[in-house]
Amino acid sequence: MLKALSRRDFMKGMAVGGIALGSASLLAACGSSSSSSSEESSSSAESTGTEASASEDATQEAAETVVEKPESISWWTHDGLSEDNGAEEWFEEFENFTGIYLDHSFISNNEYYTKLELAFASGEVPEVFDLNGANLAVYASQGALYDLTDLLTASDLSDKVDSAIWEAIAIDGRIYAIPKEVPSAEVTYVRGDWLDELGMDEPTTYDEFLDMLRAFKDNIDACTIPYTAPGLTSEMAMPEFYQDAHYGFAKVDGVWIDGFAQDSMAEAMQRMQDAYAEGLIDMEIITNTTSTCRDSWYEGKVGVFTYWSGKWGGTLQERLVANNEGAIAQPIEPIDVATYYYSTLGGMCISGQVDDEKAAQIFKYFIEYMHDGGEGQVLFQSGVEGVHWEQDGDYVSPLTNLADNTTVTTSVWITPWLAISDLEVTDKKTEISDEVANSLAITDAVAVQQPITPVSETYNKISSDLTLEKSNILAKGVMGEMTVEDGGAAYAEVADELNVAQVLAELNGEA
Repeated sequence: MLKALSRRDFMKGMAVGGIALGSASLLAACGSSSSSSSEESSSSAESTGTEASASEDATQEAAETVVEKPESISWWTHDGLSEDNGAEEWFEEFENFTGIYLDHSFISNNEYYTKLELAFASGEVPEVFDLNGANLAVYASQGALYDLTDLLTASDLSDKVDSAIWEAIAIDGRIYAIPKEVPSAEVTYVRGDWLDELGMDEPTTYDEFLDMLRAFKDNIDACTIPYTAPGLTSEMAMPEFYQDAHYGFAKVDGVWIDGFAQDSMAEAMQRMQDAYAEGLIDMEIITNTTSTCRDSWYEGKVGVFTYWSGKWGGTLQERLVANNEGAIAQPIEPIDVATYYYSTLGGMCISGQVDDEKAAQIFKYFIEYMHDGGEGQVLFQSGVEGVHWEQDGDYVSPLTNLADNTTVTTSVWITPWLAISDLEVTDKKTEISDEVANSLAITDAVAVQQPITPVSETYNKISSDLTLEKSNILAKGVMGEMTVEDGGAAYAEVADELNVAQVLAELNGEA
């Protein structure tokens, strides 16, 4: 069992120096004109005293260099401020404050990583973009990212942030990304008003959890979907059904295993199959996306939905009650056999195709600026005064979201209560609602972080085929088109054909 960590202390329990798993095959063609090459990363573990001295000299030189402002910076995003919620005003404000034009592109979340890979393949890469923990080390190992270590060490930002964050995001002791914020965890939300109507308490066991779903289905007319999730392939999104199972590769007792091949995964598949057959799980779960799940929740049709704690706790409540008077999005403690997980730590990256001068400019006037403790941090956290917030004593008071008048803009690019560095100004405090605080309190106390998965060259080659086969087997098993036993046998053949044993050998350093 993984040890539960608090939100800000979770980094201390992470595997340091691990490398994330991914399939960035198109990155092989990309090169780097900077110090970001993978050869430098891999050689850092064998640095001599002379090399260490050279690094110190480089850091000192970077600290003494006057960095000129760039005229523009290109930046891609796939989350944060939406295009129709005062984005134009935000970019104008950034240029007013800094004198720098942001050549920005909004990319849909579902297309982001595909388009990013294509951008590297074509050589038309944005200068700044973000990567999650599952992709960060793969891009770094391919020389796609600028090595930010010396820039960070020479900056004020290094000492402003908990050193555990730098340790957690380091790859072979080098920094290739600066987190926008500490990671969030997912928590299960239930319709608290339906529990009250039925005279039921929060479930604490799996049997009680199923009884709650049955009660919602049989006794609440509005409930057409007792339980929803965006697909079947994430233990993070379906903690009550996965329990101790893992869909992908996982580290258990110090050894990497193929989670899908374990008995625990067969048991999880059986639980899902039984609940699906009983009509307790969303009939459209195979094709669901997070947005379709959220929309169903907002409409008031869903009884249980596992999603992000914190800001989303407030949003799920606000949007739900806007359409369903008296409705309650109630976060619950995990049942005795379930685990809530943190997302992996990712961050803002600079392209490895950027030269040293431009990288220093971006780091100082964009990345440092968003964590400056003052004007820049307020802009990245709360947005534009008069558009996204107004002053209320010593507090920032969020204004109505321009894209959705049923909610307010609590953050734009950085969630204030998840910032990696503290605000230094004293009159821009953020008040946290009960809906936000309640879900955070649960995940702060119990959520756990899984170690970063090492890179496997074999997995990079087979990942697309393996992912497709696994998702097909799981879908057929859950929908009752094959037995769990047949699903296990089918996967054993797939694993043998694709040489998953070699992946495990590489993950465990035995290849």
